[in-house]
Amino acid sequence: MFFKKKNNIEVVPESDYTDYSERFEQYASIKTVAIASIIPTAASVGLVAHRLLSSEPSSTIPVSAPVVPDATTIEPVINSVVSSTDTIATLAQPTGIIADKSLDMLANVLDPLVQIMVAVSFPVASVIMIGACFFFMFGNSEKAWSMIMNAGLGYVLIQLSPLFLNILREVGSAI
Repeated sequence: MFFKKKNNIEVVPESDYTDYSERFEQYASIKTVAIASIIPTAASVGLVAHRLLSSEPSSTIPVSAPVVPDATTIEPVINSVVSSTDTIATLAQPTGIIADKSLDMLANVLDPLVQIMVAVSFPVASVIMIGACFFFMFGNSEKAWSMIMNAGLGYVLIQLSPLFLNILREVGSAI
């Protein structure tokens, strides 16, 4: 009963199971394949540009300690009679000291976080791209290509984020 079934052996030409050109044309165009091959190149060029343009080595993190004056260098305040308009005029002058110090403090706090994100971006993008390859195996090529493209774009933007932050810092200091 179990062994009475005959197996029909059919000879199939090799081109039937090795030619994927119709699926390639259906799910990916020449443009998407070219873009997918350019993403790693663009990421490496961005990383090299960032490393060449950065003024300090990436392994050192600058730390600045607050300067506290000695008690002997503080001069006594001399009370003088001033009019109310003089007081208002002196209070309204912006000094920028607090804004500059808070910006430096914020930059010092966020710099290690940005460096951690840059360091972790490659392994995370690699895992996402490998996970996207499983979608190829399951027959969902469109989702796989979109995941690979998004992971590559995210990797490039994360690698370039220190450069963007330095540009914003320079623009802020120029204003």
